[in-house]
Parts: sequence; structure tokens; C-alpha cells
Amino acid sequence: MQSNLYQDFDFSLLNDPEFKEDSVREELILPFLKMLNYKPFGKNRIIRSKTLTHPYVKTGASRRNVTSIPDYLFEVNGEYSWVLDAKGPNEDIKSGEHLEQAYFYAIHPEIRVNYFALCNGRAFLLQKVNEKTPTLYFHLEELDNYWHNIKQFLSPDAFVQESILAEPEEEYPSTEFDYDAIQLPKPVMVKKQAAKRHFGVHGYFTKQAWK
Repeated sequence: MQSNLYQDFDFSLLNDPEFKEDSVREELILPFLKMLNYKPFGKNRIIRSKTLTHPYVKTGASRRNVTSIPDYLFEVNGEYSWVLDAKGPNEDIKSGEHLEQAYFYAIHPEIRVNYFALCNGRAFLLQKVNEKTPTLYFHLEELDNYWHNIKQFLSPDAFVQESILAEPEEEYPSTEFDYDAIQLPKPVMVKKQAAKRHFGVHGYFTKQAWK
């Protein structure tokens, strides 16, 4: 399925010095998020520039400060799902400080999401926190070729399905029959039925000869 999201956008604008990070957010990222069905309210919510109570993470024996807050944190059904940081068209998103800061934010104890992404208007990068190479990397002009993959990883439905699969299966008691545990029923004591009493005329009297 093609999105046709940027068919009317002139990507040569990215070469204009006045087209900066705020333009990337408004002209390219916001329509992208709307197409994925994220909104500032509701169950698929966009949270803008969420600050941290404790802006640092521990990596091994060292502590790293989180000095850059990503522009977008996404929440699906009340749980954080992924983060996205917008950058200017001339900023590197494949390596260096920007990539590192988005990673540290994603793994922060107050956030804890599996995916982080960066977009500078020219390209889009998606990476999983426990992997060293990007899950997706493509030029935004080629979005239609990657739209299926984007929905597979980042749509709200993808995170709902992931949440369902992560739920532990309910354990049921074993149905194997244990013959050793069988308890025989107690013997039933049969009471002898009392003889019925006859309240009619006794045969002794009926067989007597009357003279």
C-alpha cells in the first residue's frame, strides 16, 4: 500500500538555509504521524518534548547525562511505545551525538521503549535499543516503498499486538489422571427393612369353624 504522503512536497526545499528543524517537524513529520493515526489526544497519543525527572542513565559503571529531549514520545493504550527526534536537514542522524542521545532517552527508566527514531527531512532512521544497526533507514522521498515496513513496526496496532504477545500465558492445572490418588468410596451399610405390620383380620380368626 502506498501512502502518497509527500507527492506534492518539493524536496529541493531542504537545500534552503531557512528550512530548518521546525520546518521538518511541521511539513514532513506531522503529516507522517497523522498518517499513522497518532494524535495529541486519545489512546494513540503524541507527547511533545517530555522532560525527565532524573536526566541521566547508568550504563555499566558510568552515568551518562541525557542532554537532548526527543521531540516526540508516543503512547499507545496508556503505555509508551517509541520516540522520535526531529533534526535539521543538514544534521547527521546515522551516527554521533544525536543518535546517542535518542538511544539514552529511549532506555531511560522513566521511558523504557524498544524503538527510537530520527528524521532530518532527508532521511528516516529507526533502530531497536538492543541492536547495533538500524531496523530501517531510507530517504524520505522513497517513503512509499517503505510504508508497509513503517506500519509493521510503528503503527499503534503493531504495539497493541506486541503487548498481547508479551502477556504471559495462563497456566492451567494438569489434566493427567492420577490413579494412585484415587480414594475408594466408603462401604454402604444396608439396613434391613422392618417387616410390615398387618392391621387387617388375622387368618387365625378367619379359619375358625363356627358352630
